[in-house]
Amino acid sequence: MPFVIAQGLPVPTRLARGQQEFFAIDLRLTPDSSPISGQEEMLWVEFPEGVTFPEGGKVYYHPPKKPREELRQHPYDKVSRRLQFLHSIHLGDHSDEADGYYSVNVQVLPEAPEDLLWGRMGIGTATAPLRIQVGAPGPTPEPENLMRNGGFTDVRFKPGKDWQALGGVLYGRDARQLDAWTVGQYKGRGVWEVSKTGEPGRLVDLINGDADGHLPADAQPPFDKGENVVDINGDNTCGFIEQTVQVTPGASYELAFHTGYHVLPNPEAPYHRPTYLRAEVRYGKPGAETVLVWDDYVQYYTGKGAAASHDSGKKLNDPGWRERRLPFRVPQGITAVTVRFANPGRSGFDKELDANPDGSSGMLLAHVRLGATP
Repeated sequence: MPFVIAQGLPVPTRLARGQQEFFAIDLRLTPDSSPISGQEEMLWVEFPEGVTFPEGGKVYYHPPKKPREELRQHPYDKVSRRLQFLHSIHLGDHSDEADGYYSVNVQVLPEAPEDLLWGRMGIGTATAPLRIQVGAPGPTPEPENLMRNGGFTDVRFKPGKDWQALGGVLYGRDARQLDAWTVGQYKGRGVWEVSKTGEPGRLVDLINGDADGHLPADAQPPFDKGENVVDINGDNTCGFIEQTVQVTPGASYELAFHTGYHVLPNPEAPYHRPTYLRAEVRYGKPGAETVLVWDDYVQYYTGKGAAASHDSGKKLNDPGWRERRLPFRVPQGITAVTVRFANPGRSGFDKELDANPDGSSGMLLAHVRLGATP
């Protein structure tokens, strides 16, 4: 067998009765084996007694260069507790599908004993144990956030300037710097232009989070006092912000953030435009980057109102905050990645098209975190 299951520990390793989670299946080529390009194989999981594949459960494949892919699985056999799914294996062939990992839903039954439960997983003749510790839920430490100023709390203004009211909302139009974040504008036809002064200017807008963010109270981890919001659209721009962080080669990470609809009413009501955001993680020199993972998000007008901080008669939009999560794994030999958030506008980032911000098309962004995962 030219490959082995190199990782099979559940995430997290300790689950409470009734709890649902995902565990990872990670395939690796055996030493001196030739690359595998699209060889279809059956992967299987035999869940421990007291553990099941939940109703409506999911199986995903996470390639490092593409968004995750939801896989079809055979009907789950409750008697044998066996789950099977087919997939075309790519290992070491340098394709966009190569060297990813699988995540499989798991749920502990209410009657499961509080003990270390053992199952199996495999592909062909290669097998590995599936170990799930059932016990009372304990505190889960939050992974260290590798993003600097992920809450946009560190805002440096021009001398004598500060937050100013605009449309009833406190804006930071005179900000000079967002600490570690680089600010720029997508110019179209594949051209990304960094702010020459380093200032956000009108490329992106800052909104005071304490006053007008209407930030969700149930977020985990919770928002800190002083966190602010970035409007990626800016003054009708295809703006972007990005930051480079140090990572460990071969390690798995998750980029997490919140998105929201703009708080200012759309002038074309009731034809409220959708808002857009591209999130991506990449590595390499400018002009020769490789995108590890990316996703496009669309968010629509919520139809709900919110109070303006500086105009009692002004009606704002409720942002309808949503948490987003983007998992990825760093290739061997890579020690730094760049996280970018950008407004694609109507044209997107097609290298044959000019940029088109299309009016109020930028999404709100807040609470950015990047942490290692088991």
